[in-house]
Amino acid sequence: MSEEKRSFSRVEARVKTYARRVDSLESPQLFRGCAIGEFSSREGFAATSKLPDDLANFLMEMDRKMDRILGLLSQDQLRDDFPLNLDVMEISAAGVRFRTDDPLKVDDCLEAVFVLNRVPLKMAGAKGRIVGLDAETNLFRFEFVNIRDTDKEAIVQFVFQQQREQIRNSSMR
Repeated sequence: MSEEKRSFSRVEARVKTYARRVDSLESPQLFRGCAIGEFSSREGFAATSKLPDDLANFLMEMDRKMDRILGLLSQDQLRDDFPLNLDVMEISAAGVRFRTDDPLKVDDCLEAVFVLNRVPLKMAGAKGRIVGLDAETNLFRFEFVNIRDTDKEAIVQFVFQQQREQIRNSSMR
């Protein structure tokens, strides 16, 4: 996330994030949630199904509701597995800037889970290292070291969505 080597757009956004300390950035991630991909299969289901449209739509709506229920149920376990609370203020596919009340320091290694959207629940996970603390803003700089492609893609889509929203809001003024 340093200014010299930034290759991804970043955006200011408040993103609820859960984290845990890790000993090694090479170890497998504990968080294995699916960040993207399931939504396109739903539309494919409606198009290729031989079921009546009303029944296919009903089943897709039930699937969405089940996703919400399972997402809410899994958040308690997420809090148990990831006890640190981070308040992300800026996000990009390279890393984040965050604030926390938990005692952290530069060079700490963390695994983090970002709640990108609450309904439908959309999360992304990454492992990385705290690379700095801005004394002026009191924000930690966290650089991703180990991130799956699907999680990176979910964050890129989130950043683009936030940028579009900011452009839309600024053009309405």
